[in-house]
Amino acid sequence: MKKTFLIAAIVTLFSVSATYAQDSASAGNGHGKMGNRREALYNDLNLTQDQKDKLKALDADGFKQMKAVHEDNSLSEDQKKDKMKEIRMAQKEARDKILTKEQSEKLDAKMKEMRGRRGGNSGS
Repeated sequence: MKKTFLIAAIVTLFSVSATYAQDSASAGNGHGKMGNRREALYNDLNLTQDQKDKLKALDADGFKQMKAVHEDNSLSEDQKKDKMKEIRMAQKEARDKILTKEQSEKLDAKMKEMRGRRGGNSGS
């Protein structure tokens, strides 16, 4: 159960830290509720199309990296946890380079608020 919760928390974190495509939920991209959460998070950040494109690519790359770690049976659970934490930190650093300081601060505050409402934490 702990492993499942950790994976769910990581996937949620990446879903929140990525941008949304225009009409993501209706475009058939498979994000469903996660796309709606991204839309809600990024809605008032006034992202440029370039920022949206870069964040979408960052999200896809992060998901790919997390999936690879999750599927790597040569790693112990602690090693997987450490690797995933490194990936999350690198993703946040990359995201902060894409967003302006103000956008990043707004997003961090929104993410913190969301984690507080569901009783989770960032794992960082």
